[in-house]
Amino acid sequence: MMPGLKLNGALIVCVLMLPFSRPNSQVLDCREVRSSFQFLYPGMKWTPETPVSGSDLQVCQPKGLTCCSRKMEERYLLIAKQNMESSLQATSAQLKVLIIQNAALFQEAFDMVLRLGRNSTLTLLREEFPGLGAGASGAVTQLFLEMSLYILGSDANVNDMVSTFFSRLFPFTYRRLLGNGAVTGISEECLRGAWRGSSAFGSFPKLMMTRLSRSLLATRVFLQALNLGIEVVNTTQHLRAGRDCGRSLLKLWYCPHCQGLLEARPCRPLCVSTMVACLGGAAEVQPHWRSYVEELGSLAAAMKGEQDIEAVVLRLHVIIRQALKQAVAAKSKVSAQVSGICAHAPPRVSRAAALSAEHAAASPVPHNRPMVNFDPDETLFGRRREFISGLRGFSQFYSGLGEALCSKEPAALNSSLCWNGQELTDKFPGPGLKKVHPHGSESRQKPPEPVISQIIDKLKHINQLLRMVTLPEKRWRARPGGGAARRDPTGQGQADEDEEGLESGDCDDEDECTGVSGLGPPPRRKRLRIFADLADNLAIDDLTLHELLLTPRLATDTHGGASVPGSAQAAHVPSATFIFAIIIFITLGLQ
Repeated sequence: MMPGLKLNGALIVCVLMLPFSRPNSQVLDCREVRSSFQFLYPGMKWTPETPVSGSDLQVCQPKGLTCCSRKMEERYLLIAKQNMESSLQATSAQLKVLIIQNAALFQEAFDMVLRLGRNSTLTLLREEFPGLGAGASGAVTQLFLEMSLYILGSDANVNDMVSTFFSRLFPFTYRRLLGNGAVTGISEECLRGAWRGSSAFGSFPKLMMTRLSRSLLATRVFLQALNLGIEVVNTTQHLRAGRDCGRSLLKLWYCPHCQGLLEARPCRPLCVSTMVACLGGAAEVQPHWRSYVEELGSLAAAMKGEQDIEAVVLRLHVIIRQALKQAVAAKSKVSAQVSGICAHAPPRVSRAAALSAEHAAASPVPHNRPMVNFDPDETLFGRRREFISGLRGFSQFYSGLGEALCSKEPAALNSSLCWNGQELTDKFPGPGLKKVHPHGSESRQKPPEPVISQIIDKLKHINQLLRMVTLPEKRWRARPGGGAARRDPTGQGQADEDEEGLESGDCDDEDECTGVSGLGPPPRRKRLRIFADLADNLAIDDLTLHELLLTPRLATDTHGGASVPGSAQAAHVPSATFIFAIIIFITLGLQ
């Protein structure tokens, strides 16, 4: 029995090696090729019963006979392109999920900061300045609404927001807080502008402009950069295989099938060069993508102190309190100056402004201070640092994309041979053997496809914006369009300091300082445990996430432009459930 077993074992080994060791002169057996093709296209009977000359083939032209027909070649071409596109989506999915999940978290976290800042300010007015009434509360609500829209990209100016807020607040301050309700002959419209001429609020409006300009601009650009990152990766995922790419992929993956070499795998150099060509110049995105990761990290690190929305907005009520106290302390002077400014002004009331104040005042006002659990480890700054750390793991994403796609190739049964586009050859040639070199159209250098050029242009723009916002205040304030607060030569510095350590004149435009001497961190009782609180609010169901992953934002090349790689076997897009599991893993890991 033993000799028989050895003989049978030897026969089995020989059979397994047939696809690799079959000499060209050996007659092809098309039954396995037919079985493999019908697995991909059930019911199709286009496979020849016996080997044919293949004279009608366009790409897989054999040296001898072949088991492929023209219709088989066309079908193989389609599935090769689908495989590459599916593989590219799978390769990019982890990066895209990382950015999508964190963009949603930060967006909601910033909204929560604004809600808490608004509630603290409303509570301040109700408890410490109850005489101001609902009109003042409406002005606060409108200010925070405009701030929320600004960080989402609205075409607004922060200085104008602050000026409008104090213009809405001053009539109530003058008539109710300063006791001038009985004064007649002064129009509402004049009062709305009189706070500037009377310096009623001191330099606090300018201080508020400075801090909000810096923190809101940094927040706005940070969110804009995250959304652009999603757009760039999404566009990369949806690159389409063009005509030349499809033919190269067919030769790479399915032409060996026509010769009965069902287990053949492409040689690595040929695979990489084919993928690089099919990606339409995506490798040229790499330096701009690396700069994007670096600049976004620099901005995230700089978003502290006056550029941290959490630190600034949660102390905004302190500035407003000091501004109101300033007006009360200078009551006689302010009243006299307003009388001089508005005494001869026509008694007209801005009806639009009154309606706006009434509309804003209709918003509900909370009756209790928000109770937020304090966790010093769960802050915006800490979570930004963790996100950037994860993103840096993808800083070389585009330079290694071709290699990553080829790495998805399944291992061959015979690891010493590979397909060079025409025949099987040694994967590791000896000194005297000819090495495999990339050849064909895929090795020629071409300019980037239009969709790749769009990606590069968008990355250049956002990188420039990130650099500008991250520059020290002395430098970016002087640049045209830098977004800094406008200079106000009439403002006067204040030396008052309230119980929470806020200096009214620190780091304003006149001081030209870069430190944050009086701002300090937000009080502990208001520090956010944001991400634990958001866990239940940001659950993404399978279908929604799948749509986010597969919906392109940039225009894709509809004329056979840049393409995407796949595996030698029919690849598939990861299920939504699998990707959702990845998100859960990332979320739990970062908490």
